[in-house]
Amino acid sequence: MDLKSSTMTDFYIDPTGDPFADVGGIVIKYLREQPPYDGKNILELIEAVAKIYVSHWDGKLHAFFLNSTITQPAFKGQRKIDETVKFYKSLLDETAPSQEGFCRISGRQTKLFAAGRDNHILSGSGTFVNFHHNFDAGLLLSKEILIRMFFVPLGLMQLSDKVAMVTSNYRKVTAFFVTENCKKNLQAVTSGIANGVLKSEFNNPANALFALAHTYINTHLRKLLISGDEDSLFNASNVTLNLYHFTNFGASPEVNLYILGAPIFKFYAFCNRLFVKDGWNKFIRSYYHNSKHKNARYNETEEIWEEKESAIGFEEYQTWRNPVLENLLYDKSILGYILKWTAKHSFPFVIVEKYQTIIRNMEKKTIDKIKQIADFIVQDRPTDFITKSIKRLNGEKNPQGLRQFFIKLVSENYQNNASEPLISVADYADYLFPDGGNWREVRDVLLIAIYEKLHEFDKTVEIPEMEEIEEIETTNFN
Repeated sequence: MDLKSSTMTDFYIDPTGDPFADVGGIVIKYLREQPPYDGKNILELIEAVAKIYVSHWDGKLHAFFLNSTITQPAFKGQRKIDETVKFYKSLLDETAPSQEGFCRISGRQTKLFAAGRDNHILSGSGTFVNFHHNFDAGLLLSKEILIRMFFVPLGLMQLSDKVAMVTSNYRKVTAFFVTENCKKNLQAVTSGIANGVLKSEFNNPANALFALAHTYINTHLRKLLISGDEDSLFNASNVTLNLYHFTNFGASPEVNLYILGAPIFKFYAFCNRLFVKDGWNKFIRSYYHNSKHKNARYNETEEIWEEKESAIGFEEYQTWRNPVLENLLYDKSILGYILKWTAKHSFPFVIVEKYQTIIRNMEKKTIDKIKQIADFIVQDRPTDFITKSIKRLNGEKNPQGLRQFFIKLVSENYQNNASEPLISVADYADYLFPDGGNWREVRDVLLIAIYEKLHEFDKTVEIPEMEEIEEIETTNFN
């Protein structure tokens, strides 16, 4: 076989921007560094991986390649491997039907081959020519790209009813997750326990993404987390994670994209700092729930869920649904959950500050002013005054009511002959009620700050009953 027209590195070096092609390239690169695959040429690698798909995965590639040489029911055992090698050899020696042109993914001018659902993921097929460029009989791609696609399954995992692929805006981060999956898939083959692509312990994308973020943070940012070098941590955690949740099987191929953006990643990295991690963990773990464990109760001291006489540890309940993580992922506020928690539990207010400034784009001066107002309400005040303030804030349903509440505080501060105004005109107009600002967030942050001051000063007041938080609608993976 003549491989002169394609060097080995053509199959994995150049990033293309196509997530599937790039993941396939990362898998090839990883395999070439691992015995017994090191030293093999590309066709030998294809044959070795085909053996894994057929002999260890029982040909379970239907979610990737529909009616391929691996999944074709007419082929059995070794025939599946032989037909697969035969097909890719025809690409490599360019005896398969082709035409000259520019590859739709790599952009290279070269010989192009038809890509359909049998050899490419989510590409459509030749019967849908009206969906393809120039009514071509499918996507037209170079052999290098089509071969990359063949290796993609080894770098992915099964997540509930679909396959999950994780990528990032940083190639090294993508490579970290892909090689971890590839390593686990190969370990399962070596151990004789492989039964298709690696199965994730998680059931939904939100939990999976935050668990992956946690793994990366604690693997690569550990020193920055411990050292407290916040500037370096902030820059290093400028990471976005993308989770493609897809299937190419049957008549209903589907893909959903979940994005854990850089601001969320930065915030989550901060929450893993040693001086706030304990407070964050107690809070976040209290909001896991599962329809199969409706009577379970959270033990905040042990950070376990208890049901009858059994204890459910984090390794198990981390797979349950968590509305806080879902709100973070879907760009919905989590202030309501923090407010409900801080009414009864101490919580690092600096987490609220980071959340509001990094994710919700609140001005730092707004938060500083809110903290000053909370001090005014709580410090050296009788319990009755604090209770009335909390009840009034909880009952405010519009910005006018909140404005009147602040004006009343300003008046009281003036009557007490304070040397400086509690709220200046600039504070009021630019930071508490700026154009486009969210008055509810100002109210909730103020309540959280008040509760935190009460915990700090060990004061006990009557807390009004809070309304149940309306959870966002997502696919039920319980």
